Amino acid sequence: MRRLFFILFLMMHTVVHAGTTVTYTDRLNRTVDIPVPVERVVFLQMYELLPAMDVWDKVVGVASYVYGVDIIRQAKPDIESYPSVGSGSNVNVEAVMQLKPDLVITWAWDPAPIRFMEEKGIRVIAVYPESIAELFKVMQLLGQVFQREDRIKTVTDEMESLFSMIRERVSKRPEKDKRTMLYLGGKSNSVSCARGINHEIMTMIGGVNLAGSIQQQSTQVSLEQIVIWNPEVIFIWPSAGYSEQDILNNPQWRHIRAVRDGRVYKLPKESTWSPRIALAALWMAKKAYPEEYHDIDYAAVADSFYRKIFHISYKPKATP
Repeated sequence: MRRLFFILFLMMHTVVHAGTTVTYTDRLNRTVDIPVPVERVVFLQMYELLPAMDVWDKVVGVASYVYGVDIIRQAKPDIESYPSVGSGSNVNVEAVMQLKPDLVITWAWDPAPIRFMEEKGIRVIAVYPESIAELFKVMQLLGQVFQREDRIKTVTDEMESLFSMIRERVSKRPEKDKRTMLYLGGKSNSVSCARGINHEIMTMIGGVNLAGSIQQQSTQVSLEQIVIWNPEVIFIWPSAGYSEQDILNNPQWRHIRAVRDGRVYKLPKESTWSPRIALAALWMAKKAYPEEYHDIDYAAVADSFYRKIFHISYKPKATP
């Protein structure tokens, strides 16, 4: 069934080769013809694929927040030599135009700057993967336009290897033993719902997303609702401006089972739209079900993954 879904997804998100051109229908349903190979690219999104594909010589501009990404800094210590053109939601279009890119890769959350760049004759693709299948599809597109198909296949194979290991362990768990959980966002009352990769990962690791009946990507709920849900495990978005201790030490949360049991975990600061989502899934599985993953040395797995995918070593800031 999972394979059938993936095939149907590929049919809906078209990538067509026509000579030296790749035609792609992006997240905003825009059809974009991309000459291959691209030589000058601005990365406002999907930038964690840069060390994986090793296409630094094709990069002419990046989003400002790329400078702070740990694996980018490790793989490319001179990353600041690449000019910033703002961010996906606040693009400096004049700066982009001066760089004369063949392609700009950005996110689809805010269509306005995308349309503005398009009006200026800049070729843009908008991405916003809401599933692992869609993430793989975007990665395969970039493999095609950079002529790094073999490299992307290696990356997706490594990711799928981790996902498969998790699924196999989940298949042996009785339904009654699945733990209830929530994934909190930028605010502590923002929860991931039925749409999006966060929900998919919680389901993959054998959890029950208590907000999974809400048919949207995320929403804000009252603390009273979280108390009623009473999750056994709470995960926190890595870029949230609060920590586990902020939740654990808040008396308003004290009656929630995850807080009472000390099962509140802030994810390592890793991008969702990155090969590292496979490591995030393993990290979450190990936190949610430590008794089932006691044989897994997360740091060793992560280091092997980093070396194969990013060609750098894994340097955790804290022991997972």
